[in-house]
Amino acid sequence: MCGISAEAAEPAAPAEIPTDTAWADSALAALPPMTWNVFAEIAEGYSSSARGSGHDDTFTRGNIGGALHYNHPRLNADASYSLSGQYWSKYHGLNHLSQRLNLTSQLTAIPEMLFIRANAFATPTNLSRVGDISAGGDATSRYNSRDTYGYSVSPQLLLRFKDYVTSSTSASHGGVFFVRPSTDNSGSVPPVDPARNSLSTTISQEFSSGTWFDRLQWSVVGSYAQSSQSVRTQRQTEGIANLNYALSRELKVFVVGGYSEFKSSTVLARDVSGPTAMGGFTYNPTPDLVFTFQAGTQHNFPTYMGSVRWSLSPRTQFVVNATDGISTPQGDILGRLGNMGATGYGSFGDLGTSLGSGGYGGYSPIGPGGLALDNSINRTRSINGSFVHTDDRMRYTLSVFASERDRLDVAPGTPVLPRTSVYGVRADVSRTLNVDMNADLSAGWSRSNEFGGRDDIYSADMRVNYHLSEHLDVFLSNHVLHRDAVGLVGVSTGNMTEDQVLIGLRARI
Repeated sequence: MCGISAEAAEPAAPAEIPTDTAWADSALAALPPMTWNVFAEIAEGYSSSARGSGHDDTFTRGNIGGALHYNHPRLNADASYSLSGQYWSKYHGLNHLSQRLNLTSQLTAIPEMLFIRANAFATPTNLSRVGDISAGGDATSRYNSRDTYGYSVSPQLLLRFKDYVTSSTSASHGGVFFVRPSTDNSGSVPPVDPARNSLSTTISQEFSSGTWFDRLQWSVVGSYAQSSQSVRTQRQTEGIANLNYALSRELKVFVVGGYSEFKSSTVLARDVSGPTAMGGFTYNPTPDLVFTFQAGTQHNFPTYMGSVRWSLSPRTQFVVNATDGISTPQGDILGRLGNMGATGYGSFGDLGTSLGSGGYGGYSPIGPGGLALDNSINRTRSINGSFVHTDDRMRYTLSVFASERDRLDVAPGTPVLPRTSVYGVRADVSRTLNVDMNADLSAGWSRSNEFGGRDDIYSADMRVNYHLSEHLDVFLSNHVLHRDAVGLVGVSTGNMTEDQVLIGLRARI
């Protein structure tokens, strides 16, 4: 790893004229703290069942990339990128190139007034978890795999009118794009209408109370959002008011009311435009514990939402979030992308749930579980929770997730909306074994109910890294994936098991 970090240079004496070298040294010293690294990697691998075909094969993988952390009072930025290529000995149709990118940044254009946040990502993904998939998470077939890219830019203008009112004007524009990978068309075609490229724009204005109002706090929000794909568009206009009263220092109650209008170029099975009426409370007995719950109606559905944030200690956190809304799979991706942040050097995650991953695999806003990445409009209810503990040499993460979709773009009058769901659990452990060796272990299970049946996916991953020298590492990784599928309709693939082992060298600068 190479870093640039310097204190502000001392001013030169007035009589001295800096030479070219002195000027360059002074300019370098004025740079804000920045750290970065670059790596190149080569590995040999073996798969017990290439693409779940039941036939083994060997492959060679090359990988180049790097990470950057930039810290300045006006700009914070973190990025990681890798470009990998994979060559298979027998199944040349699996040969491919893929990119992984995480980028998050925040610019303070005008202190305490104008902020601009920009995020981006790139990752391979699958259209469906019941199609052709890989234990290593790589693209396997142009039928079921996509190279997915996205960006989100969000400026925000804050104005404060003494202690009475705060105005927040914000906008957000983002896009998500799906590109067929450089593999062949072998394998089976999943019964999925693939997600289309999507663009989304949101504009909102909020007025909220200042400290002058003491126990009684309020806010009024008006927003307009539009998203479009190649075959449809959606628009949502919303006006919401929130009234919050502190019964005590620890307990606040609130009511939420307003109206939301949702229009789509596709006829929906139910009218989801209507009033919003919610009520709830926030319990905050200590700075380390915040519990919020609200219930009522929105989009003409009974709605329950809430969150828990509990810092048991400076090194132990527990987070749960439950949400309910109308969205598309593309909109869900952009929502998670807008909430992406850096959780440590080279690591990224969802700031709302504390879920993420390190720089090697990269964080993906595609979402846990992997329900079909199709071109649908859904009412989606999700709950995500994580427990994270770190100490001097260990990091433990236990995460659970569940998501349920009711598809809305079906024939009007459909008595029971088509419903799909997924839920699961994942555990991750990282340990620094000694000054030269570290290891990462993870295991997970998830079940989805889709395509008229269900499937279970079990996974386990291991990576051990050993520092041969200051700039050279050797690593061993193992990825195991097993899938059981029962009663799937229109799906030609089903049960599969793959064990993928790699051993390689990584050079670091």
